[in-house]
Amino acid sequence: MKLFARLVAVFVVLFLSSVSSHAQGVVSGGNAGRAAQYFLGNQDQVIMAVNVWGFVNVPGQYMVPLETDLVSLLSYAGGPREDARITRIKVVRSLAEKDSSIVINVDVKKFVDTGDLDENPVLLPGDTVVVSGTTFHLVNKMFELGFRIAMIVQAIYLAQWYANRN
Repeated sequence: MKLFARLVAVFVVLFLSSVSSHAQGVVSGGNAGRAAQYFLGNQDQVIMAVNVWGFVNVPGQYMVPLETDLVSLLSYAGGPREDARITRIKVVRSLAEKDSSIVINVDVKKFVDTGDLDENPVLLPGDTVVVSGTTFHLVNKMFELGFRIAMIVQAIYLAQWYANRN
């Protein structure tokens, strides 16, 4: 029975260590209009900090030129991943005067298909771009979780069977 308990503990530890979750939140800055959010770049160019989260190849904070649009930022971040939902990209923008933020939903696929400039907004300092995953990605993750649970159940069953066989 000690062998069974050890096997279960090993499988639980392996399962928990392999499952990863990504939590993303938005912090309201309230400083969108302040001069402190603009910087001077190497070539005397005004730059600003913006964030990219989610399903892009290189998420993170980027120092980009003033008047950078969403598609350019996505390009800086290596482009959207294959499992990215580019029809509902969110731009979270802090509003200095109200100490709150708004969410702008953008359809980049529509921009690419039609050239509609309304679907490619110019970013402001402190904007956070959130690229979510497709439904296929979510379903894939659910199947992956089910498969891992089935492996653990099978390991427990086999451990019990071997323990009771003796």
